Amino acid sequence: MSSSPIARIHVRGIQHNLDLARACSPHSQLLAMVKGNAYGHDMLGLASRLQRVDAFGVARVAEGQQLRAQGVKQPIIVLHGFNDLQELEACRQAALTPTVHSQYQLDLLSDQGSRDLPVWLKLDTGMHRLGFSPVAFQAIITSGEFNVTCVLSHLANAERLAHPENSAQLALFEALTKDLGIPRSLANSGAILGWPESHYDWIRPGIMLYGSSPANNNVADLRLAMTLTAPVLSVKAVAAGETIGYGSIWRAPKNTRIAVLGIGYADGYPREVPVQMPVWINGQRRPIVGRVSMDTLMVDVGDLPTAPNERAEMWGRALPVDEVAALVGSIGYTLMSGLTARVQRELVDE
Repeated sequence: MSSSPIARIHVRGIQHNLDLARACSPHSQLLAMVKGNAYGHDMLGLASRLQRVDAFGVARVAEGQQLRAQGVKQPIIVLHGFNDLQELEACRQAALTPTVHSQYQLDLLSDQGSRDLPVWLKLDTGMHRLGFSPVAFQAIITSGEFNVTCVLSHLANAERLAHPENSAQLALFEALTKDLGIPRSLANSGAILGWPESHYDWIRPGIMLYGSSPANNNVADLRLAMTLTAPVLSVKAVAAGETIGYGSIWRAPKNTRIAVLGIGYADGYPREVPVQMPVWINGQRRPIVGRVSMDTLMVDVGDLPTAPNERAEMWGRALPVDEVAALVGSIGYTLMSGLTARVQRELVDE
Protein backbone atom coordinates (compact mmCIF):
# COMPACT_ATOMS: atom_id res chain seq x y z
CA MET A 1 0.00 0.00 0.00
CA SER A 2 1.08 3.58 -0.62
CA SER A 3 2.48 5.74 2.17
CA SER A 4 0.64 8.68 0.61
CA PRO A 5 -2.99 9.74 0.89
CA ILE A 6 -5.11 8.37 -1.94
CA ALA A 7 -8.24 9.92 -3.42
CA ARG A 8 -10.22 7.18 -5.14
CA ILE A 9 -12.35 8.76 -7.86
CA HIS A 10 -15.56 6.82 -8.48
CA VAL A 11 -16.12 7.26 -12.21
CA ARG A 12 -19.48 5.50 -12.29
CA GLY A 13 -20.70 7.75 -9.51
CA ILE A 14 -19.75 10.82 -11.53
CA GLN A 15 -21.39 9.38 -14.64
CA HIS A 16 -24.55 8.73 -12.62
CA ASN A 17 -24.57 12.32 -11.38
CA LEU A 18 -24.09 13.52 -14.95
CA ASP A 19 -27.07 11.43 -16.04
CA LEU A 20 -29.09 12.92 -13.18
CA ALA A 21 -28.31 16.41 -14.48
CA ARG A 22 -29.46 15.30 -17.93
CA ALA A 23 -32.69 13.92 -16.47
CA CYS A 24 -33.37 17.19 -14.67
CA SER A 25 -33.05 19.13 -17.91
CA PRO A 26 -33.50 16.76 -20.86
CA HIS A 27 -33.82 19.50 -23.47
CA SER A 28 -30.68 21.41 -22.50
CA GLN A 29 -27.11 20.85 -23.57
CA LEU A 30 -24.69 19.99 -20.79
CA LEU A 31 -21.52 21.91 -19.99
CA ALA A 32 -19.59 19.76 -17.50
CA MET A 33 -17.58 21.95 -15.17
CA VAL A 34 -14.08 20.51 -14.72
CA LYS A 35 -12.29 23.62 -13.49
CA GLY A 36 -9.99 23.36 -10.50
CA ASN A 37 -8.77 19.90 -11.55
CA ALA A 38 -12.41 18.80 -11.72
CA TYR A 39 -12.96 20.04 -8.16
CA GLY A 40 -9.99 17.88 -7.13
CA HIS A 41 -11.13 14.79 -9.07
CA ASP A 42 -8.38 14.65 -11.75
CA MET A 43 -9.56 16.71 -14.72
CA LEU A 44 -7.33 15.03 -17.28
CA GLY A 45 -8.10 11.54 -16.07
CA LEU A 46 -11.85 12.15 -16.13
CA ALA A 47 -12.12 13.99 -19.43
CA SER A 48 -11.55 10.94 -21.59
CA ARG A 49 -14.15 8.99 -19.59
CA LEU A 50 -16.92 11.56 -19.70
CA GLN A 51 -17.95 11.19 -23.31
CA ARG A 52 -21.64 11.97 -22.76
CA VAL A 53 -21.12 15.70 -22.35
CA ASP A 54 -21.70 18.42 -24.91
CA ALA A 55 -18.85 20.63 -23.72
CA PHE A 56 -16.38 21.10 -20.88
CA GLY A 57 -16.13 24.22 -18.72
CA VAL A 58 -12.88 25.51 -17.24
CA ALA A 59 -11.92 28.73 -15.50
CA ARG A 60 -8.59 29.41 -17.18
CA VAL A 61 -7.04 29.19 -20.62
CA ALA A 62 -4.27 26.90 -19.36
CA GLU A 63 -6.87 24.36 -18.22
CA GLY A 64 -8.42 24.38 -21.67
CA GLN A 65 -5.03 23.89 -23.29
CA GLN A 66 -4.40 20.88 -21.07
CA LEU A 67 -7.68 19.32 -22.13
CA ARG A 68 -6.89 19.83 -25.80
CA ALA A 69 -3.44 18.31 -25.32
CA GLN A 70 -5.18 15.33 -23.72
CA GLY A 71 -7.18 14.85 -26.92
CA VAL A 72 -10.54 16.30 -25.87
CA LYS A 73 -12.63 17.07 -28.96
CA GLN A 74 -15.73 18.63 -27.39
CA PRO A 75 -16.09 22.41 -27.16
CA ILE A 76 -14.26 23.93 -24.20
CA ILE A 77 -15.69 27.08 -22.61
CA VAL A 78 -13.22 29.25 -20.66
CA LEU A 79 -15.26 31.08 -18.03
CA HIS A 80 -12.63 33.71 -17.23
CA GLY A 81 -11.89 34.21 -20.89
CA PHE A 82 -8.51 35.61 -21.92
CA ASN A 83 -6.53 38.18 -19.96
CA ASP A 84 -3.82 39.16 -22.45
CA LEU A 85 -2.81 38.78 -26.09
CA GLN A 86 -1.07 35.48 -25.48
CA GLU A 87 -4.18 33.94 -23.98
CA LEU A 88 -6.33 35.31 -26.78
CA GLU A 89 -4.05 33.66 -29.32
CA ALA A 90 -4.08 30.45 -27.28
CA CYS A 91 -7.88 30.41 -27.46
CA ARG A 92 -7.73 30.66 -31.22
CA GLN A 93 -4.97 28.08 -31.60
CA ALA A 94 -6.63 25.52 -29.30
CA ALA A 95 -10.18 26.25 -30.47
CA LEU A 96 -11.24 27.36 -26.99
CA THR A 97 -14.38 29.45 -26.57
CA PRO A 98 -13.66 32.32 -24.18
CA THR A 99 -16.24 34.04 -22.06
CA VAL A 100 -16.10 37.80 -22.57
CA HIS A 101 -17.05 39.84 -19.52
CA SER A 102 -15.15 43.16 -19.78
CA GLN A 103 -14.54 46.05 -22.15
CA TYR A 104 -10.83 45.27 -21.95
CA GLN A 105 -11.48 41.91 -23.59
CA LEU A 106 -13.65 43.46 -26.30
CA ASP A 107 -10.87 45.92 -27.06
CA LEU A 108 -8.37 43.07 -27.40
CA LEU A 109 -10.68 41.28 -29.81
CA SER A 110 -11.08 44.42 -31.89
CA ASP A 111 -7.40 45.39 -31.86
CA GLN A 112 -6.30 41.91 -32.93
CA GLY A 113 -8.86 41.48 -35.68
CA SER A 114 -10.49 38.67 -33.72
CA ARG A 115 -14.10 39.79 -33.73
CA ASP A 116 -14.99 36.58 -35.56
CA LEU A 117 -13.76 34.41 -32.68
CA PRO A 118 -16.75 32.56 -31.12
CA VAL A 119 -17.34 33.87 -27.61
CA TRP A 120 -19.84 33.53 -24.79
CA LEU A 121 -21.00 36.92 -23.54
CA LYS A 122 -21.58 37.36 -19.81
CA LEU A 123 -24.32 39.54 -18.36
CA ASP A 124 -24.11 40.68 -14.74
CA THR A 125 -27.62 40.19 -13.38
CA GLY A 126 -26.74 40.79 -9.73
CA MET A 127 -23.71 38.72 -8.73
CA HIS A 128 -21.52 41.80 -9.37
CA ARG A 129 -18.40 39.75 -9.98
CA LEU A 130 -17.82 39.27 -13.72
CA GLY A 131 -20.06 40.43 -16.54
CA PHE A 132 -21.39 43.48 -18.36
CA SER A 133 -24.02 45.79 -16.98
CA PRO A 134 -27.43 45.53 -18.66
CA VAL A 135 -26.82 48.74 -20.62
CA ALA A 136 -23.39 47.65 -21.85
CA PHE A 137 -24.67 44.16 -22.64
CA GLN A 138 -27.48 45.50 -24.80
CA ALA A 139 -25.09 47.82 -26.63
CA ILE A 140 -22.72 44.95 -27.45
CA ILE A 141 -25.53 42.78 -28.74
CA THR A 142 -27.04 45.61 -30.77
CA SER A 143 -23.68 46.42 -32.38
CA GLY A 144 -23.47 42.95 -33.91
CA GLU A 145 -19.69 43.34 -34.00
CA PHE A 146 -18.79 40.15 -32.16
CA ASN A 147 -19.47 36.46 -32.74
CA VAL A 148 -21.59 35.77 -29.66
CA THR A 149 -22.60 32.10 -29.64
CA CYS A 150 -24.17 32.05 -26.15
CA VAL A 151 -25.15 34.53 -23.47
CA LEU A 152 -24.84 33.62 -19.81
CA SER A 153 -25.11 34.87 -16.28
CA HIS A 154 -24.47 33.40 -12.84
CA LEU A 155 -26.77 33.05 -9.84
CA ALA A 156 -25.49 34.38 -6.54
CA ASN A 157 -27.81 32.27 -4.35
CA ALA A 158 -28.58 29.07 -6.24
CA GLU A 159 -27.94 27.01 -3.09
CA ARG A 160 -30.89 28.90 -1.51
CA LEU A 161 -33.54 28.81 -4.19
CA ALA A 162 -36.08 30.72 -2.09
CA HIS A 163 -33.77 33.73 -1.91
CA PRO A 164 -35.53 36.70 -3.58
CA GLU A 165 -32.41 37.67 -5.52
CA ASN A 166 -32.76 34.53 -7.62
CA SER A 167 -36.10 35.61 -9.04
CA ALA A 168 -34.75 39.10 -9.65
CA GLN A 169 -31.76 37.74 -11.54
CA LEU A 170 -33.90 35.38 -13.60
CA ALA A 171 -36.34 38.16 -14.51
CA LEU A 172 -33.55 40.45 -15.65
CA PHE A 173 -31.83 37.70 -17.62
CA GLU A 174 -35.10 36.74 -19.31
CA ALA A 175 -35.98 40.31 -20.17
CA LEU A 176 -32.63 41.06 -21.79
CA THR A 177 -32.13 37.79 -23.67
CA LYS A 178 -35.52 36.38 -24.65
CA ASP A 179 -35.67 37.91 -28.12
CA LEU A 180 -32.02 37.55 -29.12
CA GLY A 181 -32.22 34.21 -30.85
CA ILE A 182 -28.93 33.26 -29.15
CA PRO A 183 -28.48 30.20 -26.88
CA ARG A 184 -28.65 31.03 -23.17
CA SER A 185 -27.14 29.61 -19.98
CA LEU A 186 -27.91 30.36 -16.33
CA ALA A 187 -28.32 27.21 -14.22
CA ASN A 188 -25.54 25.81 -12.06
CA SER A 189 -25.89 22.74 -9.84
CA GLY A 190 -28.37 24.14 -7.34
CA ALA A 191 -30.63 25.52 -10.05
CA ILE A 192 -30.38 22.35 -12.14
CA LEU A 193 -31.66 20.27 -9.25
CA GLY A 194 -34.44 22.56 -8.13
CA TRP A 195 -35.38 25.32 -10.56
CA PRO A 196 -36.41 24.21 -14.07
CA GLU A 197 -37.30 27.75 -15.16
CA SER A 198 -33.59 28.61 -15.12
CA HIS A 199 -32.37 25.77 -17.33
CA TYR A 200 -32.46 27.40 -20.78
CA ASP A 201 -30.27 26.01 -23.58
CA TRP A 202 -27.16 25.11 -21.59
CA ILE A 203 -26.90 23.82 -18.01
CA ARG A 204 -23.61 24.00 -16.11
CA PRO A 205 -23.37 21.19 -13.52
CA GLY A 206 -20.36 21.55 -11.28
CA ILE A 207 -20.30 20.32 -7.70
CA MET A 208 -23.28 18.00 -8.25
CA LEU A 209 -21.16 15.94 -10.66
CA TYR A 210 -18.85 15.18 -7.77
CA GLY A 211 -21.55 14.06 -5.35
CA SER A 212 -21.49 17.02 -2.99
CA SER A 213 -24.62 18.90 -2.01
CA PRO A 214 -25.22 22.38 -3.44
CA ALA A 215 -27.36 22.87 -0.31
CA ASN A 216 -30.86 22.40 -1.61
CA ASN A 217 -33.30 19.58 -0.90
CA ASN A 218 -33.11 17.49 -4.07
CA VAL A 219 -29.78 15.75 -3.59
CA ALA A 220 -30.84 12.26 -2.48
CA ASP A 221 -29.87 10.70 -5.80
CA LEU A 222 -26.35 12.11 -5.98
CA ARG A 223 -23.70 9.42 -5.67
CA LEU A 224 -20.31 9.33 -4.04
CA ALA A 225 -17.49 10.52 -6.31
CA MET A 226 -14.44 10.52 -4.02
CA THR A 227 -13.10 8.50 -1.11
CA LEU A 228 -10.04 9.99 0.58
CA THR A 229 -7.91 7.61 2.63
CA ALA A 230 -4.66 7.97 4.52
CA PRO A 231 -2.17 5.32 5.65
CA VAL A 232 -1.50 4.35 9.24
CA LEU A 233 2.22 5.00 9.73
CA SER A 234 2.55 4.04 13.36
CA VAL A 235 0.55 2.95 16.41
CA LYS A 236 1.90 3.71 19.86
CA ALA A 237 0.79 3.47 23.45
CA VAL A 238 0.28 6.72 25.33
CA ALA A 239 -0.09 6.87 29.09
CA ALA A 240 -2.72 8.89 30.92
CA GLY A 241 -1.55 12.48 31.33
CA GLU A 242 0.83 12.50 28.37
CA THR A 243 0.36 15.15 25.70
CA ILE A 244 0.20 14.76 21.94
CA GLY A 245 1.68 16.81 19.10
CA TYR A 246 2.61 20.45 18.59
CA GLY A 247 1.62 22.80 21.37
CA SER A 248 0.76 19.88 23.68
CA ILE A 249 -2.88 20.88 23.35
CA TRP A 250 -4.33 17.40 23.95
CA ARG A 251 -3.65 15.37 27.07
CA ALA A 252 -4.62 11.70 27.25
CA PRO A 253 -7.36 11.30 29.88
CA LYS A 254 -6.46 7.62 30.28
CA ASN A 255 -4.07 5.05 28.89
CA THR A 256 -4.75 4.72 25.18
CA ARG A 257 -3.25 4.04 21.76
CA ILE A 258 -2.55 6.65 19.11
CA ALA A 259 -2.48 5.96 15.37
CA VAL A 260 -0.35 8.36 13.33
CA LEU A 261 -1.83 8.90 9.85
CA GLY A 262 0.15 10.03 6.84
CA ILE A 263 -1.91 13.07 5.87
CA GLY A 264 -1.70 16.72 6.86
CA TYR A 265 -2.33 20.26 5.78
CA ALA A 266 0.29 20.05 2.99
CA ASP A 267 -2.07 17.50 1.42
CA GLY A 268 -5.02 19.84 1.74
CA TYR A 269 -6.55 18.39 4.90
CA PRO A 270 -7.76 21.21 7.19
CA ARG A 271 -5.30 22.27 9.88
CA GLU A 272 -7.97 23.63 12.21
CA VAL A 273 -10.31 20.83 13.23
CA PRO A 274 -12.78 20.71 16.13
CA VAL A 275 -12.50 18.49 19.17
CA GLN A 276 -13.65 14.94 18.32
CA MET A 277 -13.23 15.47 14.56
CA PRO A 278 -13.78 11.91 13.28
CA VAL A 279 -12.02 9.64 10.85
CA TRP A 280 -13.30 6.18 9.87
CA ILE A 281 -10.92 3.38 10.72
CA ASN A 282 -11.60 -0.35 10.89
CA GLY A 283 -15.36 0.13 11.03
CA GLN A 284 -15.46 2.84 13.68
CA ARG A 285 -15.39 6.60 13.97
CA ARG A 286 -12.37 7.63 16.00
CA PRO A 287 -11.37 11.20 16.94
CA ILE A 288 -8.40 13.22 15.75
CA VAL A 289 -6.38 14.41 18.74
CA GLY A 290 -3.79 17.17 18.90
CA ARG A 291 -2.94 19.50 16.06
CA VAL A 292 -2.95 18.51 12.42
CA SER A 293 0.65 18.77 11.21
CA MET A 294 2.02 19.37 7.72
CA ASP A 295 2.34 15.68 6.88
CA THR A 296 0.61 13.79 9.69
CA LEU A 297 -2.23 13.79 12.17
CA MET A 298 -3.01 11.58 15.14
CA VAL A 299 -6.09 9.57 16.01
CA ASP A 300 -7.10 8.10 19.37
CA VAL A 301 -7.90 4.48 18.45
CA GLY A 302 -8.12 3.19 22.03
CA ASP A 303 -8.47 -0.60 21.98
CA LEU A 304 -9.54 -0.74 18.34
CA PRO A 305 -7.26 -3.17 16.49
CA THR A 306 -5.13 -0.96 14.25
CA ALA A 307 -1.78 -1.59 12.59
CA PRO A 308 0.68 0.16 10.28
CA ASN A 309 -0.11 -0.08 6.55
CA GLU A 310 -3.87 -0.06 7.17
CA ARG A 311 -5.84 2.88 5.84
CA ALA A 312 -8.28 5.31 7.42
CA GLU A 313 -11.09 7.05 5.55
CA MET A 314 -10.94 10.82 5.90
CA TRP A 315 -14.13 11.24 3.89
CA GLY A 316 -16.16 8.99 1.64
CA ARG A 317 -19.03 6.56 1.99
CA ALA A 318 -18.81 6.15 5.77
CA LEU A 319 -17.94 9.79 6.44
CA PRO A 320 -19.55 12.14 3.87
CA VAL A 321 -17.41 15.05 2.72
CA ASP A 322 -20.23 17.51 3.39
CA GLU A 323 -20.33 16.37 7.03
CA VAL A 324 -16.58 16.78 7.36
CA ALA A 325 -16.79 20.20 5.74
CA ALA A 326 -19.57 21.35 8.06
CA LEU A 327 -17.49 20.36 11.09
CA VAL A 328 -14.69 22.69 10.00
CA GLY A 329 -17.04 25.50 8.97
CA SER A 330 -16.47 24.98 5.27
CA ILE A 331 -18.10 23.33 2.24
CA GLY A 332 -17.38 20.15 0.33
CA TYR A 333 -16.22 22.15 -2.69
CA THR A 334 -13.35 23.63 -0.68
CA LEU A 335 -12.11 20.36 0.79
CA MET A 336 -12.13 18.38 -2.45
CA SER A 337 -10.71 21.09 -4.69
CA GLY A 338 -8.11 21.92 -2.05
CA LEU A 339 -6.41 18.52 -2.17
CA THR A 340 -2.86 19.05 -3.36
CA ALA A 341 -0.78 17.17 -5.93
CA ARG A 342 0.75 15.10 -3.11
CA VAL A 343 -2.52 13.18 -2.89
CA GLN A 344 -2.56 10.31 -5.37
CA ARG A 345 -5.66 10.10 -7.55
CA GLU A 346 -6.91 6.67 -8.56
CA LEU A 347 -9.81 6.49 -11.01
CA VAL A 348 -11.90 3.40 -10.42
CA ASP A 349 -14.91 2.09 -12.35
CA GLU A 350 -17.31 2.04 -9.45
